[in-house]
Amino acid sequence: MPEIPITLIKGDKLSIETDYRDLLPVNMYAVRREILGAEGYLIQYPGMDYITEASGKDRGAVYNERFNSHYRVSGKNLISVSTGYDVTILGEVSGNKQVTLQDFYSFNTQGIISEGRFFLYDPIEGFREVVDPDLGSPIDGVWIDGYYFMTDGEFLFHTDINDEESIDPLKFATAEFMPDPSIGVAKTQDNKVLVFGRYSLEYFINDATEDFAFRRIENRAQKIGIVATHAKCESKSNYYITGSRKNEALGVYNIGVGSAQKVSSREIDKILATYKEYELVDMRMECREENNTTFVLIHLPNEVLCFNESIAVERGLDITWSILKSDVQGTSPYRSINGIFDPRRSEWIYGDKRTNVLGKLNNSRATQYGEIIEWILYTPLVKLETFSINSFEIATIPGQTPYPEDKQKMTVAISLTYNGVTYSHEHWMVYGTPYNYDTRFRIRRLGYVNEWVGFKLRGASTSRVAFGLFNLDFS
Repeated sequence: MPEIPITLIKGDKLSIETDYRDLLPVNMYAVRREILGAEGYLIQYPGMDYITEASGKDRGAVYNERFNSHYRVSGKNLISVSTGYDVTILGEVSGNKQVTLQDFYSFNTQGIISEGRFFLYDPIEGFREVVDPDLGSPIDGVWIDGYYFMTDGEFLFHTDINDEESIDPLKFATAEFMPDPSIGVAKTQDNKVLVFGRYSLEYFINDATEDFAFRRIENRAQKIGIVATHAKCESKSNYYITGSRKNEALGVYNIGVGSAQKVSSREIDKILATYKEYELVDMRMECREENNTTFVLIHLPNEVLCFNESIAVERGLDITWSILKSDVQGTSPYRSINGIFDPRRSEWIYGDKRTNVLGKLNNSRATQYGEIIEWILYTPLVKLETFSINSFEIATIPGQTPYPEDKQKMTVAISLTYNGVTYSHEHWMVYGTPYNYDTRFRIRRLGYVNEWVGFKLRGASTSRVAFGLFNLDFS
């Protein structure tokens, strides 16, 4: 009876385009570690615990090291969150879309850009809107070298060096590399301003000139840009973006100095292609690094895509993507957004897309605000023509749960597909129970295979699950 190892990192399906497509894991990600003869294993994405009520749906967050404070725009309000999770409203912020907070604070103030308006806050003078007549309608900004540097989609401009609430009408410039709109800005690790156009990237350096203080670095521009203002996030010394070159379809890229490496797989490109560009105007990207693993989350209107940078470096792009969601037997996108690491408590704290709750990441639970969340794994299609499946076995971690008081029997539903489109009736298998460390995850006599077969595993539980080596026994 021969055995073959099967990967669980992604599956195969047939689409209505008469095409082979990837089935991405849902709420699971890969960990690189040699164990039981396998090069790694899959584990469920961490859960989220309720901590407090905010004042609305989350629109942006920052941990301000200057003021040692955690700020968020929650609904219509700028709020602070104390170490004891007390929420204080600091001022009213217009709009309902994502705001600019990250990297947008000085030694004196915290800046906020919201739908064409510029606000400042500090603990002494409080919250106020900048109403300089030369301000215009900024859409993004960054603080650098004593200036608030902003763009309104066409022009680049900055505040006066001695007055953060003053805009000089002579201190305006434009990106010159391509005549595309400038829809985002950021600060690089070597203290330069990165201006993101729709199809271009340009770098500016502080040259202390009399009017507009920054000079364009002519030989550093790139022909690639972002699709929306917040379609970017920083990871280590590089930026991840969702965008494209001119006359190309959307993709996800890792932007370095003079380089733009595509990291989206064919399946991710196909997902992005289902959107018109105007539908992505309020999309958001964010990064999280924890336990030597770096995640990039891409919040789209109908999906949240998760990129595992650490696996991509070691194993390639095709096995680095997954989908995050927040329901059981549905497709509701992952609800938590705008995560920041609060060093005062050593916790990752997130806002919420649906309600006004704030939560913290929990690496020992799989639930989100007390609700169980479905996970799904798929295998590739395997050719076993005229063979019979005697059994398959997957290495798991049975008996381990930090919450034995739940007394929960963790079960997994297993189904088969013989055509890459429809799946069979589900077989239910016990994953494990608290303190029962000898459970083997093995199912027998799945029957005759006419030509091809693929497997689907899904479940929902309080504690996280992990799956390792998958061996298929047939004759």
